[in-house]
Amino acid sequence: MWDRSFLPPPPPPPSRRLVYPSRQYFYSFCSSSSSSSPSFSSSASASAVTISYEGAANNIAVVTLNRPGSLNAMTVTMGEEFKKTIESLPESVRCVVLTGSGRAFSAGGDLDFLEARANDNPHHNTEEMLRFYDRFLVVRKCKVPVLSAIHGPAVGAGLCLAMATDIRVTHKECVLQFPFSALGLHPGMAATFFMPIVAGQEAAFRLLLTGDKVTGEEALKLGLVSCVEEKAEDVVTTALEMAERIAAHPHVGIATTLATLRMHQDAAVGGLKAALVREADAQAACYATPELAQKVADTKAAIASKSKNK
Repeated sequence: MWDRSFLPPPPPPPSRRLVYPSRQYFYSFCSSSSSSSPSFSSSASASAVTISYEGAANNIAVVTLNRPGSLNAMTVTMGEEFKKTIESLPESVRCVVLTGSGRAFSAGGDLDFLEARANDNPHHNTEEMLRFYDRFLVVRKCKVPVLSAIHGPAVGAGLCLAMATDIRVTHKECVLQFPFSALGLHPGMAATFFMPIVAGQEAAFRLLLTGDKVTGEEALKLGLVSCVEEKAEDVVTTALEMAERIAAHPHVGIATTLATLRMHQDAAVGGLKAALVREADAQAACYATPELAQKVADTKAAIASKSKNK
């Protein structure tokens, strides 16, 4: 067992007194922080994140993770582009649909990134992981609803990102998995925070400890997703249709409802921020183990061998 003494103590029990958000809190969700268009476009094929606009009023932003050759594995560069894209959405956008290019939603954290963490010191890794989470969890600060169109495998950090969005759509045969335990790694990017809230304690313990795969059909029964299509090619279409229905409603009502729902989620079980610090510390401890370094090396070797034999 690794030493837990460095982990932050559990937060004190929350006060029973109800604390309501200020008017400024709601107002912040009713206007965008930027009226300029994002600097990334669907025409920039080299970008790790692309964006296009859909819907009758072009007010739905389709944000695409764009590293299909690596199954949209998540890197620091992708995270930086992703954060900038979300933060610079035009004021006209009323809903975001997040998806991935190619056959996967996202295979999770890039293996080179994990290998670098295994060769780094724990203190720096804690800070590095918090920065990594922050780049992708910018979706929690997006002032319009974010829907994940999970048309292909969502694994590890990729599934964590989807869990942090507001609504998830997939297809019945899609593969969803948290494989952290198989790598010898503590889950990160708010997996331990959102899973009990969204799917319940039983599902959270089972999926995070066993690393079992679930299909889209099973995910619907567990409450991980809102809607399941028969075919992968219908997933983005369904998400866009749902986004159009949301975007058609008056903006202030949607924005304030979204703010309240997220506020209650983020304040649960000690708070999202405290959970992220705990996860980052725990992941840093795991990165220091020889077991994790070996697992990452074995995984990279297996992928290289598979690619060579194609």
